[in-house]
Amino acid sequence: MEMIVTAAIVIVLALCLGADLAIVPIMLMVIMTAVLIFIFFFFAVCAVRLLRTEKKRAFFSRIGQKGKDNFSRAFYNIGSEEYPNVYPCEIVMRSKLYRHGKEYTVRFDRRHGEVFDLNAVCCTVAGLVLGGGSAVMMILFTLTVIGV
Repeated sequence: MEMIVTAAIVIVLALCLGADLAIVPIMLMVIMTAVLIFIFFFFAVCAVRLLRTEKKRAFFSRIGQKGKDNFSRAFYNIGSEEYPNVYPCEIVMRSKLYRHGKEYTVRFDRRHGEVFDLNAVCCTVAGLVLGGGSAVMMILFTLTVIGV
């Protein structure tokens, strides 16, 4: 819904500023390209964080919120300390992914005090590959349409 409102605002502003109607799809493609590049860089930063982690054995403890977050995260106990997962927990298949008291191998980010569980590692790798591929394809398509 936010994308539709944003697109409508961009179109109205462009038309009010005297842009030709043919330029509106190109502007929307440029905005979509910028969003895909941002998504790729987000997952690239997460991948760099993942590379700086250390492997630890942890026990799943609970699903809850960290601070004032609006979304739920999985929490793992490493030793006597409890650490949240980097990404929000999945709603679908929650009972299969998170089992109370089960021991898991996680990647511990000591600097940020968070863990990457297997689900977070898979999301990071898939997001990096798919986000990078999508960004490259969208850049090439936009350059083709513009005529560069």
